[in-house]
Amino acid sequence: MKWRCPQCGKPHERNDPPCENCGHHSFERAVVPEAPEADHDSFVWACSECGRTHQRNNPPCSRCGAGTFEKQPLEYEEFDTSTRGYLGLIGRQELAAFGLLVALIAVGILGFMGVISIPGLTPQQAPTVENVPGNATVAEGLSLADVETAYLEGLNDRREAAGSAILERTDTLGAVATYYNQRRVKSVSGAGTRPTGEELGERFDVQCRGAIYELGPVPLEGVSSESSSALGDALATEALAGETDAFGSTATRTGVDFHYGPDGRLFVTQIVC
Repeated sequence: MKWRCPQCGKPHERNDPPCENCGHHSFERAVVPEAPEADHDSFVWACSECGRTHQRNNPPCSRCGAGTFEKQPLEYEEFDTSTRGYLGLIGRQELAAFGLLVALIAVGILGFMGVISIPGLTPQQAPTVENVPGNATVAEGLSLADVETAYLEGLNDRREAAGSAILERTDTLGAVATYYNQRRVKSVSGAGTRPTGEELGERFDVQCRGAIYELGPVPLEGVSSESSSALGDALATEALAGETDAFGSTATRTGVDFHYGPDGRLFVTQIVC
């Protein structure tokens, strides 16, 4: 006397379900002749939806998730990838996951480029100050960009002679210096207030504990239009005031902003980290 699976008919020596062939969870007692070894795997279970074959009748389908299998004879045929293509080898769940991955990559690229805004990924524009009185580019015929360059060169010459680190300008610290200096000009003219350290920390992503230095306002009456270098060097001397480590001898990064106020004076703000 033997035990057989009522689902697929496979004989078993003991009543110990589930069936190792189809996964059915009960056996029935029957006298069944031992099937030849070659016939044990002579059929498969095919998904009724997508046709994917499985060794056991244990839905759902691993490809499409359908819950119905059909018993089919096992057939051997040549596997031809030239006609099916790679997409034919993956199921609906894999295809959906691949589509989601492509969508996430596309969104990430658009966020990084600034086409769409994604918190923590989209590059944030530096805050600006509107309606700042005076001039941010020219003072008494002098290019303020040239004066800033001459100022930093003079500052670094003195720091290098004293054994202090050279200060390199960065865009981020330059934006902080510009924002602070322009707010400072507006506050002097009575049109606003200076930003607090907490406000600067919220508006700018600065990975250092910086220090803010203010120079001036400096009177510019009678300054020659050919003396950008001389003015910058003179301001470097005034900024140090005999102390070459006034900005910290180990500081390496800086941001500088010069602004010509409406009262004819030059406002200078420098951030050092």
